Amino acid sequence: MSKFGSDQEKIRRRRAAALYDLEMTLRQEGVSDFVYDEEHDLFRLPEDGRIAFSKEWVDGLLLQQRGYFW
Repeated sequence: MSKFGSDQEKIRRRRAAALYDLEMTLRQEGVSDFVYDEEHDLFRLPEDGRIAFSKEWVDGLLLQQRGYFW
């Protein structure tokens, strides 16, 4: 384990950051599949409002179960 956590944790954080950046771009273009929660700076699922991801965290299993990418 490194100073900043396990390699798996680093990968998870990079994926979360990349997904967040992608969805912010898609949101600006008006085509995001997720609902942006500005107060908490994260994205929620449109079906039930569950937290999907933020800059540092992503629920990959939930996204996969709901038929989103991952």
